[in-house]
Amino acid sequence: MNKFAATAVLGIASMLCACQTTGARISHLYAGNSEVEVRETLGRPDAVRVLGDYEIYTYLARHHSLLSLHRSDYTVVMQNGKVVQFGPGVAQREGLHTVVIVPPNAG
Repeated sequence: MNKFAATAVLGIASMLCACQTTGARISHLYAGNSEVEVRETLGRPDAVRVLGDYEIYTYLARHHSLLSLHRSDYTVVMQNGKVVQFGPGVAQREGLHTVVIVPPNAG
């Protein structure tokens, strides 16, 4: 293999190793992070919606396994431009003025 091909293979391998799943990147968020910090950490959300005073960002993550393609949705809940909750699951209204993230395995 020539030098160019070896360099190209090494570069591609480095890029693939540097990729992180949404689940890994979301662990770098903290309550109080700004919208800019969220987008720098996770990128552009796949969906944005408003529930009352909250802005909900949804990020879709797809993980390959040997048996199936598993999809996990991750949610970031913003209020007044700051993170108040984040994690795997879907945001739902609870009462008149509260939003909670329901984990994927909560029936």
